[in-house]
Amino acid sequence: MGRFLTSFAELTEHPPRHLLLLYSGGVDGSYLLHRLGSAELKVTALNVRIGEGKEEIGHAAPHATALGAEFMEVDATHEFFADFLPAAIHADAFYQGQFPVGSTLTRPLMARVAVAVARRLGCDAVGHTATYMQNSALRISASVAALAPDIDVAAPFLGSDVPRDEKLAALAGAGVSFSTGIHSIDTNPWSRVIECGTLESPENPLDDSVFVLTRPLADTPAAAEDIELAFRNGLPFAMNGAERSMADLVSTLNSLAGNHGIGRFVGLEDTAFGVKNHEVRESPAAAVITAAHRALSNAIFNTREHTVRAQLATEWTNTVVGGGWFGHLGQSLARCLADLDGPVTGTICLRLHRGTVTVVRLETSNGRYYSRLGQEFHDWMHQYSYAPWLSLSTLGTSSRR
Repeated sequence: MGRFLTSFAELTEHPPRHLLLLYSGGVDGSYLLHRLGSAELKVTALNVRIGEGKEEIGHAAPHATALGAEFMEVDATHEFFADFLPAAIHADAFYQGQFPVGSTLTRPLMARVAVAVARRLGCDAVGHTATYMQNSALRISASVAALAPDIDVAAPFLGSDVPRDEKLAALAGAGVSFSTGIHSIDTNPWSRVIECGTLESPENPLDDSVFVLTRPLADTPAAAEDIELAFRNGLPFAMNGAERSMADLVSTLNSLAGNHGIGRFVGLEDTAFGVKNHEVRESPAAAVITAAHRALSNAIFNTREHTVRAQLATEWTNTVVGGGWFGHLGQSLARCLADLDGPVTGTICLRLHRGTVTVVRLETSNGRYYSRLGQEFHDWMHQYSYAPWLSLSTLGTSSRR
């Protein structure tokens, strides 16, 4: 297995020949490029674009160049919708039931892209800037280790804590400046996560100004809006009768549901060392698709299927949140959940109105609901012998002498 270099001292004492750094153009990555440039270490900065990406993504190329690194960009949006988001939909992946997963989906994808690029460039290490307060540290590191055990992982901010003011001052001295606000924002098509500043503590009142995808309830339309989603094998593929790509569906629902104030989530996320991070995020499309998928699954699965699926979904979500996307358990659970979703096919009408998603109507040829079975169900029951059932069901319930 490759080495884990978890501080600046380790990185300079045991430098890789060629480091591929996952880089979005932010302060942490730029500071790391500055430090590595001073150490005359060969670095390629890799930006993995997934959808629109982070707010500072436009600065990535000029900042990397100014700091003496080669720059590359890979668009992984297609892979996100084809290989990663479907697994989350199959699992109704809400962390501890609180909010849709976000970077849990993108970090293993970024690691997979980084490994492929590292192989192509001959890099012997992949680096990232996550800290011990971020679950992404394990998500990226474990993913690289699973996919490329021979490649080192450089995560210097795990063991080297540098104040943000010090980073900004060092970068200003190198001619690189930032006009970012007090919040740290991580965006992908499924989830926009806002952290830091006043949001650091759950004891502070929530600042509504941090939301950009979702309207405040007071500003949402007075009239409700009904939409119809069609699912095939557990995944949405059409809206209002027109077949759509997953990317188009998510983009459209982000706009529609966000307009109705749907998709704001607040909660606390456990980290590897027991303390919790305050999580504020908005995910309008995730709120709608998950509500639809849950309702349709409930109409189709029997009691045992529903119970087992819920247990497997929770286990998969916890596994991938903890960095196990490419591990044997994570991969096995993902395949099982996709297979269980085989019969989840049908249409569901949802009403969007002032922060709520309500199921208006659903239809599926695989449904177990009483009205669909009709007279056939009564014919079955007329052949049933009820006395033995009642006798066995009540056995032991009366007092015994």
